[in-house]
Amino acid sequence: MNRIGLIGLGNMGQYYAQRFLQSGLSLSVFDIDEKKVDWANSMGGAPTPSPRELTQNTDCVIIAVTGSREVEEVMEGENGVLLGLRSGQLIINTSTTHPNTDIHYEYECAKRGAGYVDAPVTWRKQGLIIMVGGTKENFARAKPVLDVIGYKVIHVGPVGYGQRLKAVNQLIGACQRAVWCEASEFAKGLGIDPNLIRDALELPMPEDVLAEDFTGGGQLALHYKDLGYIVDLAHEHEIAIPLTMFVHEIFKATKRYGSPNWTQTGIVTFWRRLNLGSQND
Repeated sequence: MNRIGLIGLGNMGQYYAQRFLQSGLSLSVFDIDEKKVDWANSMGGAPTPSPRELTQNTDCVIIAVTGSREVEEVMEGENGVLLGLRSGQLIINTSTTHPNTDIHYEYECAKRGAGYVDAPVTWRKQGLIIMVGGTKENFARAKPVLDVIGYKVIHVGPVGYGQRLKAVNQLIGACQRAVWCEASEFAKGLGIDPNLIRDALELPMPEDVLAEDFTGGGQLALHYKDLGYIVDLAHEHEIAIPLTMFVHEIFKATKRYGSPNWTQTGIVTFWRRLNLGSQND
């Protein structure tokens, strides 16, 4: 599959575009932001006017949008992917979505003779880990494409299981962030320099926990969206996640009084508000 289509040119989509073009693959792109499309065009990508036309002119379509709602719009909206899909094609959804979204679109693609996998990603120092859900056959077809953008591509199980593992990843990330926020504010309340958590105790506290400015990126809103999927899955499968439920409420409150554009570490302001006016002994 040498003709790749990419829908979504946000932070991740731009990274994908660079990797694909550097590898010499033919890349068609679509995004609702014309400036991002112009950027991709300047890099060698071919702009297309709609997901439908992009699908008609490629062998493999990669979706890199925000969440389930956006995937639904891309797949089934006016001039969506399903209208241009043909037998033998492969759809790869790298967006973080509810697993039921991917189960639904695997079925819709299969009716048209096409394949579908969910393949959410997470960053590590070495690069991207890509968690793939789908049939063994579709995974085998997707892996050479995903190897271009990821350093580790793993088959987790049936469709939707990539999203399930991503949900575990996001649960851990949110709860870890909350623990570091609480620990740093506890240290400050005791009159201890919170930098000692890292420097003296040699624990991996992120430096941005001590920041005052959390603007940029919108990761707070994205992680809150992912926590919503996690809460839904916990209810659906009757799994008790009391710690995560509280962290979800902290993200919700911070998003409301702060800014959706903040980074996740903006949740530290939740503790700062609670401790406002407290006195050291």
